[in-house]
Amino acid sequence: MRSVPGLWGVILAALAAGAQTAAQAGPTFNRDVAPIVWDRCGTCHRPGGAGPFPLIDYSDVAKRADLIGDVIRSRYMPPWPPQPGGAPFEGERRMSDAEIATLLEWIEDGRPEGRNEDLPPAPTWPSGWTLGRPDLVVEMEEPFAVPAEGPDVFRSFVLKIPIDRTRHVRGFEFRPRNAPIVHHARILLDAKGVARSRDEHEPGPGFSEGMAVGEVFDPEGHWIGWTPGKQPTLLESDLAWRIDPGTDLVLELHMLPTGRPERIQSALGLHFTGETPKRTPFILRLGRNDIDIPAGASNYAIEDSYRTPVAIEVLNVYAHAHYLGKSVRGWAVLPGGEERQLLRIDDWSFDWQDEYRYLEPVRLPRGSRIHMRFTYDNSARNPRNPRDPPQRVTYGWKTFEEMGDLWFQVLAASDADREILARDFHRKERLAQIAGLEKQLEIAPGDLGKRKDLGYLNFQAGRFPEAIREFERVIERDPRSVFSWHNLGLSWNLLGETDKAAVAYREAIEADPGHAPSLSNLAVVLANAGRAGEAEQSLRQAIRAQPRYVEAYGNLGAVLVSLGRFEQAIAIYRRAVEIAPDYGPVHYNLAGLYRDAGQLEAARRHYRAAKESDYERAAALASKALDEMPPATTR
Repeated sequence: MRSVPGLWGVILAALAAGAQTAAQAGPTFNRDVAPIVWDRCGTCHRPGGAGPFPLIDYSDVAKRADLIGDVIRSRYMPPWPPQPGGAPFEGERRMSDAEIATLLEWIEDGRPEGRNEDLPPAPTWPSGWTLGRPDLVVEMEEPFAVPAEGPDVFRSFVLKIPIDRTRHVRGFEFRPRNAPIVHHARILLDAKGVARSRDEHEPGPGFSEGMAVGEVFDPEGHWIGWTPGKQPTLLESDLAWRIDPGTDLVLELHMLPTGRPERIQSALGLHFTGETPKRTPFILRLGRNDIDIPAGASNYAIEDSYRTPVAIEVLNVYAHAHYLGKSVRGWAVLPGGEERQLLRIDDWSFDWQDEYRYLEPVRLPRGSRIHMRFTYDNSARNPRNPRDPPQRVTYGWKTFEEMGDLWFQVLAASDADREILARDFHRKERLAQIAGLEKQLEIAPGDLGKRKDLGYLNFQAGRFPEAIREFERVIERDPRSVFSWHNLGLSWNLLGETDKAAVAYREAIEADPGHAPSLSNLAVVLANAGRAGEAEQSLRQAIRAQPRYVEAYGNLGAVLVSLGRFEQAIAIYRRAVEIAPDYGPVHYNLAGLYRDAGQLEAARRHYRAAKESDYERAAALASKALDEMPPATTR
């Protein structure tokens, strides 16, 4: 038989080609794994990202393949606590069964890299800020030092917003700049300079005394905060929230000592829109403030529900609990009995909290009932339990206390429906908070902060005798509590006890000569008693203390009118509307002065501004005044 030269070489080459084809029949990194890892893991695991190491290149992923297999098999990663079965959320990081199977097969096959030509272009992520470069960055004016040891540190910092006109915010990104020590951050607005005044009276950056209920506020319809795992997002421009010139941001930080001295200087990036939003969301909170978990209880539960008085669209949901949290469930039952899952987390982790926005709003008809249920494990079997051995745990903001809140951002169909919803829900929320504070004060009767809050909530609910009782209890222990004296004065005033109200306001001013609200309210009492000269002095003192306290300008204008000094009153009112262009009562009063002076076009302009404001009484009076005015002359 004649041999064929080179036959073995041909056969070997064919075998090698066949082996390569067989090897690439399974998943390879370049063709199959890289797109999954980039999409599901790259948001955090990239250079400059929040993850502890990058997962971008083949070498990054291959050397950690066993770890990746473990965490995706258990679904610990990617972090996406919500369970499937309800309305889908935007940006879901949950891996599909097929994606997990592909990665596990690739690991078991020896982690083949694959052909270079199969590798798609790597995605690009924004460097620095996740949402891109902010329109405005504000930060703590100086670093704050956190001690190495001791209890949790609660500190508030005032961040000045350098804007010269009203802006609308469609997104924010909080940068802790020392995330491991931050338990959570809350961001509030202060339009009256109360927090800045408090900061100036306490040495060092920020101040430690908590802000009392009603002193600062959330942007209307929004909850602005940060917890570990929360990702920044941009809203539709139509849902942006408003900041006016002269408003401060108040950054409340809850920080944890780590065993060594730490420093922190956090920043906030704001993204503006040029559009004026036409819709205002509303925040519904379901939860209990009377949490009381016995030591050793492994399945303690709290429940709450709310029946909607109008039809709503649910835009997003946010859950919050601490280390004993075990599971979270939120659902709605429609009037016909249909049940809709809104959020379900079977394995709660404090380290992975986020705000979940629905891909499409969940529409709930009028009469739907929204439910929540949180469970807690306070047993020794809970590896996250911060107490060993377990101890009784009650409601509170500190890490060794517990919370259980489920927040929903919703939209009503109209402004009128939103007002119905707000009135109905605020009544329910006040009563729930009062019950919670009463429970907490049974446990810790000496907590003056909670007692002040209880007094204020009773005041808001129109329960003035109960409010007076709580404020007087605070004053017994803290005779210089400005907040308590001031609100005691308000309560006495609304009960018609103006002499007692004046005494309370004067005590508040004695404790803080620059407390503009007490100075302004004392002036009202004085003016009603025919002591206009003293009232003017008190109001001018209030304005010197807080130059942007618009209520003082409004009251001063009224006093000047009573004294017949109309030109001065007009000047004061005009300054007030420069500070707060939407302040309806001043527009209405200013319109009346212009009308009396025969300046009818100016009067109409300010009546219209009052009519379009959010101040119901001023709007109603302005509408009536416009109807009664002679028609405008045309040339």
